Amino acid sequence: MNNLNIPYPKKVFVFGRDTILGEKIAKLLEVTPTSHNTVFFPDGERLPHQTKTVRDNDVYIIFTSLNGNETDRWFVDYLRLVRSIKHGQPHKITVVMPKLVQQRQDVENRHLRQPKMSDFFPDLLKTAGADRLVVCKLHNPASCSSSPVMENLDTTKLIINEIKSRFPNISNVVIASGDMGGSKYARKIAEEIRVPLIITDKDRDPCTGKTRTMKVYSQGEVSENIDTAIFVDDLISTFGTLRKAADALSNEYGHIKNFCAMATHADFGTETYQNIVDSKFSSVFVTDTVPVTNDFIQKIKKTGKNLAFISVAKLIAQTIDNLHNGDSVSELWKR
Repeated sequence: MNNLNIPYPKKVFVFGRDTILGEKIAKLLEVTPTSHNTVFFPDGERLPHQTKTVRDNDVYIIFTSLNGNETDRWFVDYLRLVRSIKHGQPHKITVVMPKLVQQRQDVENRHLRQPKMSDFFPDLLKTAGADRLVVCKLHNPASCSSSPVMENLDTTKLIINEIKSRFPNISNVVIASGDMGGSKYARKIAEEIRVPLIITDKDRDPCTGKTRTMKVYSQGEVSENIDTAIFVDDLISTFGTLRKAADALSNEYGHIKNFCAMATHADFGTETYQNIVDSKFSSVFVTDTVPVTNDFIQKIKKTGKNLAFISVAKLIAQTIDNLHNGDSVSELWKR
């Protein structure tokens, strides 16, 4: 038992198909990732497990989730690794999952008999043995669970710093939201950097639910000197809404010629590439919470569009340090 009020020994595991972000975090923590192995059985089952003792250690497992079927395949192995480490009797297990799996499925739809699923994977992790979960920018902050305890890291400062760095002449910028759902987040950023806000919203056919037109609302004066619209959101999926929103904004404000998108999670799907290419956007900025294939990056680059990444590695490394030392986590994004 630790009676000296000092941190338990720390071990960091980096696990998954794509380990680039995890390795960056480990390097910033100045630790070597703890070794692990996977046993493959004849019937196709797999057993990931640690190869060093974790007894009475604080264990941090960094897992960068993927999209689609890759998520399901790797997440089951992730649960197996957590369970294996739990049997090694550590002091505490903290799971670091920069993008929480199925976080957008945060509302039950009784009409379609679709359940709320955003709490499903945290429940599975708790059952496997996780004591705490660290994620970045939940789609719905109300999804933050208390069992296991969840740290929802706010990436807003990273986005704001990127905006200030990329667009030093901030008086020529307007912040935009692609729909009403993201307007609160967009307003927060617009107020922080003191620029006008534009909100686009879908006018849906009440019978079919299909989008008929996009309505445009402004808060603050969108003067003639403003030539750049920066759409902000928590994640980008198909890019379809942003594509339509930019078209509607361009029709309303013809003097805005430069369109940029900034989001935390690159939750790209099969339609994303074509929608980016066919859109008015010249630049898309996302963090590295979700791996984007090099093939996708090169395809976008060949079209003349700019796809750039903002790293969350330092934020997560500082969070792990503060958690381990008993310091405040929320102070990290208030600076």
